[in-house]
Amino acid sequence: MTEFIKKYKWPLAISLAAFLIRLIYLFQYRSNPSFFFPMVDEQWHFNWAKEIITSSFWGKEAYFRGPLYPYFLAFLLKITGSSIFWSRLLQEIVPSLSAALIFLIGNKLFSKKIGIIAGFGFALYGTMIFYDSMFMLEFLFIFLTLLAVYLMILFQGDRDWRRWLLIGFIIGLAAITRPNILLIVPLFMVWIYWSIAGIRAVSKRLFLPVIFLFGVLLAILPVTLRNYIVAGEPILISSQGGVNFYIGNNPDAEGLTMLMPEVQLDESLPWTEFNAATRAAAGKEAGKKLTAGQESAFWTEKTENFIVSQPGKFFSLTFKKLIYLFLGFENSDNGDIYFSRNFSSLFSILLWHKLIYFPFGLLFPLAAVGLIEGWKRRRELALLYIFIIGYIPTVILFLVTARHRLPLIPFLLLFASFGILRIWEYWKNKETKDIALYGAIILVFLTLCNRTYFDIGFQNEAQIHFNLALSYERQGNLPEAEKEYKLALESNPYSAPVLNNLGYAQFRQGKLNDAMTSYDRAIQSDPKYAQAYNNMGMLYEMRKDYPNAEKSYKKAVNLDPELYQGFLNLGDIYLEQNDYIKAEVAYLQAQQTARDNKESYFKLGALYGRKQEYQKAEEAFRAGNMLGQPSAYDYVNWGNIYYATGQAPKAISFYKSAIQSDSTFLQAYYNLGLAFQRYNYSADSAKLYLNRALRINPQYEPALRLMEQLK
Repeated sequence: MTEFIKKYKWPLAISLAAFLIRLIYLFQYRSNPSFFFPMVDEQWHFNWAKEIITSSFWGKEAYFRGPLYPYFLAFLLKITGSSIFWSRLLQEIVPSLSAALIFLIGNKLFSKKIGIIAGFGFALYGTMIFYDSMFMLEFLFIFLTLLAVYLMILFQGDRDWRRWLLIGFIIGLAAITRPNILLIVPLFMVWIYWSIAGIRAVSKRLFLPVIFLFGVLLAILPVTLRNYIVAGEPILISSQGGVNFYIGNNPDAEGLTMLMPEVQLDESLPWTEFNAATRAAAGKEAGKKLTAGQESAFWTEKTENFIVSQPGKFFSLTFKKLIYLFLGFENSDNGDIYFSRNFSSLFSILLWHKLIYFPFGLLFPLAAVGLIEGWKRRRELALLYIFIIGYIPTVILFLVTARHRLPLIPFLLLFASFGILRIWEYWKNKETKDIALYGAIILVFLTLCNRTYFDIGFQNEAQIHFNLALSYERQGNLPEAEKEYKLALESNPYSAPVLNNLGYAQFRQGKLNDAMTSYDRAIQSDPKYAQAYNNMGMLYEMRKDYPNAEKSYKKAVNLDPELYQGFLNLGDIYLEQNDYIKAEVAYLQAQQTARDNKESYFKLGALYGRKQEYQKAEEAFRAGNMLGQPSAYDYVNWGNIYYATGQAPKAISFYKSAIQSDSTFLQAYYNLGLAFQRYNYSADSAKLYLNRALRINPQYEPALRLMEQLK
């Protein structure tokens, strides 16, 4: 053991340092309200992982994204009991291993010193630390690519086909994490071909590159087969490529954020509905319902049409994205990276934007020196150059964000470390010409990389506060949510989604007049914003003003026929007024709008139960149960069918299920007491549940009357 530690002391030390730094950051960053309530892509991955564990391991559609990370996250959630903190903490082990791999690559290609500098540089790299703690796939993708690159360097020239099969398989795993690595696979194959010495025959030299490719495909094949079995389409990995390509290249695109003319991609569209929204937009334009593969092909074709019809705009956009790629500014998504400094003193030291955009604003000028100096050894360092040059197009063809350029960072750290040591050697040897040359290069790139160009370099204050408000709202901290929504309005006072959400937070706090004012302002800002009308209807419904509630709900669904919640709300007010015909029509419209949503089925079940159409009620409840677990309210309504038809054991079973779902649901306790009393069960059993109902509401008249009868 001592010998092992002595032999591998540097990779162990670097890996441990990387883990401890991330651990400190994690403990500090817990103060961020979004830490325990993932947002945007984090929420997407978290929900997907939970679905893998709880309901559908294989899923029901073709994968929209590379699936490896969600399954990895599902494993973490499973072993931690779905603990967000412990899942984040265990995840940090992987980037800590990446730090050791950087040392090993640096030691192999350059020197031990360069490996040490690059490894510790990775351990302390602020942007990497920020994303490593998130439920995002970058850390896993980076680890797999580093592992593959290290093994390729280690086995360069080796003719053992099994090793190249393994390396290809690792690249395949990286591909089912983030598929854009496939664009570099041909370059890797060329490198393998030329690295084989002593064989002249082309056919024999091609053997190992082909084996490598076979390994890549071997890792991908199960995903392709699964997509075909589940969705009936031979989608290689995921269906996201087409829409991502279009988001990065369309008439509205600016290279930094998700923009497309067909879909409003802002705070009004929850990230969980992104896929459905883009699919619906594609289907509407195509004039038919599209499959996942057809949707991807549709957006790809639109992108190609944009490039062909507007080449000048496309090349201008691509040039802008190339500039963005090498700027020090970290273009955030999934949370503002600079604002996040407020939640960690360690992070505020490792990332800042005063004078220079640290760390990338310093890293790239130093890496530029290393890249220039390393060109003299380009044959030895070819694999690093291949990765950097090959990966750049996979970023600028889509969106340039901080996390999308992260896979370049380990390789830039290696060249930056090399550049630092070379300058130091020139300094020691007093080679003034070289010092002056590289000093000038660093100065030029420091100047260029730490300026703002076009529309980059500005924080979206409104989005920052909007996201914080959403986090507070999910925690149930409505006063803080209201405060953050108001701060968001200071930067963007005419945002209908922010005004609408502010109104809903006020509504939930009982500030009905304030809520009405906020809804009015939302509608004034955007008269076509359906959700504001729907929420206004809820306010009228609470006031028992059913005519205005009906008017608001109808306006909402007329503006947005896909707003199934508006139809459900219409059904509710009709049911409240005992207008069963209109209620049924509204619930059926909701069902047609969102066939996979359980609520309309449960509401229809309750309606049919009240109409004493028990067979139809049973069918509706069973259909809803196939789509998701009933709420406590649904269990009670379902149990009421059996109560009404004299099936006491079933009724009691459902009422108890309601209590298991919500132990504070008064109606379930009362109905249990009623069932025990009516069907001649023990009076003590009936009293037990009635007493529990009265603990929740001591003034609940039906329970008080029934208790009197049982005396």
